[in-house]
Amino acid sequence: MVRSTTHPVAGLPMYDWPEVRDAVDALWSAIVERLRANGIEAPDSVWRPTRSEELWAHPDLLIGETCGWQVVDELRGRIEVLGVLDRGVDGCEPGDYRSVVVCRNDDSINALEDLRGRTVATNGDRSQSGYGALLALFAPLAVSGRFFDTVVTSGSHRASLRAVAEGRADLAAVDEVCWRLGLDHEPAVDSLRIVAWTDPTPGLPLVTGWASAGLRDALNEAISGAVAGLDVAVREPLHLYGYRIRPSSDYQVIADRLAAAAAAGYPTIA
Repeated sequence: MVRSTTHPVAGLPMYDWPEVRDAVDALWSAIVERLRANGIEAPDSVWRPTRSEELWAHPDLLIGETCGWQVVDELRGRIEVLGVLDRGVDGCEPGDYRSVVVCRNDDSINALEDLRGRTVATNGDRSQSGYGALLALFAPLAVSGRFFDTVVTSGSHRASLRAVAEGRADLAAVDEVCWRLGLDHEPAVDSLRIVAWTDPTPGLPLVTGWASAGLRDALNEAISGAVAGLDVAVREPLHLYGYRIRPSSDYQVIADRLAAAAAAGYPTIA
């Protein structure tokens, strides 16, 4: 028996939309089967706390999914990156992703400069795809630390899409995987269009708690095998194409871009 945490918890919260929850559960079941075959104790189901931070900070985290921003900030030294589920994002290497900047179909916006003085929606100020990506994109255009007139916080990418569609904001940066999920399931997307794409970034990482870091190779073996064996009925709704093992150091690019935006006088969206 491979030694594991006492009462392990796991979660895959980042793309866990209600419409694809069954597929997320099926993915986890496939991973559990591989883990237990290798003698690793694993929970029957994913944990879905109200706040994902509860999952990431849990001392018995076996496998979780987080944002790259957290990897280079508050979770540094507390988790070990395992790898990333490859979502097959166009214009990106396997395991990378990017954000789309969206506006309403009937808006006159044609270029980034046209967004000056507008209202932007962000899903939160600790999101790489919804906030950090905007910092990197608009830092060169900001004047005295400002580019937008108003910033509204939506709480999620899906809520940002709705905020723009309903006229409460003029634009938002949305994880392209969430944009695809929106095309599948969110009516608000029908009234939106893409203005720009941000630079590719390492995708949302699967991580394990520091107490389980010694299981990294075994966890990655189980995840890789589970993903490779998934039926198309599970892969398709999740836009899942494979799994890429990668080190924590891959995410340093996020910290570097945040530092560059701050050095340019644009440390926060404004």
